[in-house]
Amino acid sequence: MPHESIAGLVKDLTTQLSAIAVEFGTRADRLAGAAGGTGEAQAVVTPLNGRELAKQLLAQRQARFDHFPAELFHEPAWDMLLALFVAHEERRTMNVKTLVGSAHAPVTTSQRWIDHLHKLKLIDRVIDPVDRRRMEISLSDAGYAAITAYLRRMGAA
Repeated sequence: MPHESIAGLVKDLTTQLSAIAVEFGTRADRLAGAAGGTGEAQAVVTPLNGRELAKQLLAQRQARFDHFPAELFHEPAWDMLLALFVAHEERRTMNVKTLVGSAHAPVTTSQRWIDHLHKLKLIDRVIDPVDRRRMEISLSDAGYAAITAYLRRMGAA
């Protein structure tokens, strides 16, 4: 079996396992909500569930590149917002280089989107105090609220 097909199989399996883990987590949360005394099962999106849903969305988006030409999918801003949400939930910082790498787009395109997201007040940019050549990027409060609301809505569907 060629090396490339093994890598593809591993990626597919990883994507499927991630989806299964998210589904089990969602079901467990619904059961926990039902056992909480309300008598009704409710979809509850906790920060962990939101992070897992964002990771699943990112994995699904990445999996498309295994099956379709990359030129069909151009949403670097959405990929960056999801990556920033996951980083926020995991209490990790992201610099421009890391964020650009998550966008699956040319560097210049990604940098233009970073500028646009900043103008829309969805992200914050801060100069790294240790290395002033680096810039750290994070979701703004408005960006975090928007992503959280979106993930809640998707989790409840």
